[in-house]
Amino acid sequence: MITVLMCQQGIPFQVSPARTQMINELKQRGSDVFLFFPGNVDGKMRKQVTKIVNTKKLKNKTIQKKIQEINPDIVICSTIEDIKVCFLLPHIMKNTDFYYYNLEIYVPPVGNEKHNFIERYLKKIVYKMNKGKEKVYVKGCRSIVIQDRLRKKILQKHGISHPFTWMIPNSYYYVQQKPDVPHKKGIVYSGSVGMDMLGSFLKHVDEIKDVEITIAGWNYPNINFTKCPNINIIRQNLSQDAYTKFISAYDIALLWYSDERDDNIYNIGLASGKFFKHLSLRQPVIVNSVPGLAEEIIRYNLGVVIENLGELGDAVEKIRANYSYYVKNIEYRYMKKYDYKKAAQLFFDDIVNNVRIVGQSKHE
Repeated sequence: MITVLMCQQGIPFQVSPARTQMINELKQRGSDVFLFFPGNVDGKMRKQVTKIVNTKKLKNKTIQKKIQEINPDIVICSTIEDIKVCFLLPHIMKNTDFYYYNLEIYVPPVGNEKHNFIERYLKKIVYKMNKGKEKVYVKGCRSIVIQDRLRKKILQKHGISHPFTWMIPNSYYYVQQKPDVPHKKGIVYSGSVGMDMLGSFLKHVDEIKDVEITIAGWNYPNINFTKCPNINIIRQNLSQDAYTKFISAYDIALLWYSDERDDNIYNIGLASGKFFKHLSLRQPVIVNSVPGLAEEIIRYNLGVVIENLGELGDAVEKIRANYSYYVKNIEYRYMKKYDYKKAAQLFFDDIVNNVRIVGQSKHE
C-alpha cells in the first residue's frame, strides 16, 4: 500500500504535528509513505518515509505526472498549495482515494493599505480561481478532516463542505514523561511574532506589569517589544525535540491570536498546534479571548482566558496559586479527548481499511 502525502506549503515539520504524526499512523497500518515536499527534509524525517520527492523546482504538471506514475492507493492534501497541484487528479485517478486533511482554511486575502487597487483586485481574482480548484478537489474526495465544529462552520462559510467530515484536533501524542530540563522563570510565548498573530498584543504591550515573558519565534520581532522591559526576545528555529525541551522549562504558556480579519487565524479553535503542544506537556495556558479556544479552556479549566494584557498578571497568579488543579485537569482531558493517537485512530483505520475492503492494494 502506498500513500502520497502532499506538503507543498513547505513549513518546517517541527511546527506541523499533524503531518509528522500522520506519517507514523500510516506506517503503523502498513502503508509506505511518499512525501512530496518543496525543499530538503531533515535526516530524522527522511528515515520515516519511503521516498521523498523534492518539488521545489518542479512545475505542477510534472508533479501531477509523478503522482500518476506512482499510482498510489491514497493521496492526502492539507492546504491550498497542495490543492493547486492535485485538484483534477481525483477525477482522473479513479482507483486512488483522495482526502483533504485541512490544516489551513483558505480565506480571502486580508486588505493591505500598501497594495494599490490593481494589486488587491488581482489577489481577489487569484483567490477565486484557487477557491474553484479547492471545490473541484473536494468534490472528488472520499472525505475531509477539520479540527472542530467551529472550524467546520468557518470552512463552510468559505465554500467547502463534504457529507463525510471528520473532526480531529490538531494535537500531539501525549507525552508520558516531560523532558528533565532546568526550570526558567516567567511564562513563554513561542511561534510566529508577526502582526497577524500578535497585532493587538503589540499595540498594548505597555500594559504588561510584573510578568516576565520570553517570546521565542522564527521571524523577526516587532520593534514594539522593546517598549516592555519584562520581555525577553529569542529568535530561533528549533527541531521538534529541541523545541519541546525549550518550552518545558516554563510552568505557564501564553497563546495569542489577534487578526479578526482573518477567519483562519482568529477562529483558530482546536487547530492551534501550540495549544496542544503545551497541554501535552501538562502546561496550563493563558490565551486571549478568541472563538473556540477560549471556550475550550474555560469549559475544562485548562488555564485562564484574558480580555486584555492588563489582566495578564492576575492570570499568572491565579494559575500559580492553583497549579496542581490545572495540571490534573489537563492530564485528564488530554488522555480522554486530545491524545492524537486516540483522536485520529478511526480516521486512519477507515482510510486504510477502505483500500483493503475495496480490493487488494495495487502495491501488495
